[in-house]
Order: sequence, then structure tokens, then C-alpha cells
Amino acid sequence: MNKALVIGLSITLVVVAFLIIRNRKKTKNQTEPQDYQCPEYVSKFSGEPALESSEGVDMDVTVKIGDYGSEVVYLQQRLNSQYGAGVTVDGKFGCETHFALSEFTGLNGSEPIDLNDLK
Repeated sequence: MNKALVIGLSITLVVVAFLIIRNRKKTKNQTEPQDYQCPEYVSKFSGEPALESSEGVDMDVTVKIGDYGSEVVYLQQRLNSQYGAGVTVDGKFGCETHFALSEFTGLNGSEPIDLNDLK
């Protein structure tokens, strides 16, 4: 067989093998999006107006889903500024804040969150 033909076929096989392996790795790393469900919680903000300021935030307070107040505003602002979460800053710790907290920090909003963990 012609030496050039053998080299050409060898290169073609290497390229094809590389493409197959790369495609398998991409497919393996692409996980199905999880169907997130908001946990059940008791809302402390029912009927309360949205807050815009984190003025007077107490850094020793922990917050969790259902909470309302300046500490939650601080949490939402930190999620947006530090992680680019894009949550609505309203002082209401609901599902949107819970999902952003889980996605961007790995923290579970169902458990009390120490605001100092976001620094």
C-alpha cells in the first residue's frame, strides 16, 4: 500500500476518534436540568411592602426562606453584586431567593443562613 495513503488514513482515524471522545465528554458533562421545587415555608412577609434598603442590617441575624426584612435585602443585594444572581431585591425571602442562593452559593435556604458566609 502507498505510504501516503496509510498516513492519511491514520490521521483521519485519529481525528475521528478525537471527535467521538470529545463529544462523549460533552454529553456526559451535560446533566439534565433538575426540576427544582420550592420547599414549603411559612411566609413572614405576607402583605408586607417591598423593601429596598439594607440599612440597619444586623449581621448576627440568620435568615431562611419565609423571612422578611433588611437582612434579606442584604442577602439579595449580595447575591446580585457578588454572584450576578439577578434576584428581585424586595426583602422577601421567597422561592426566587432560595433558588439563587442554592444555585450560586450552594447554601440551602431552608436552613438558617449566616449573612457573614456571603462576605
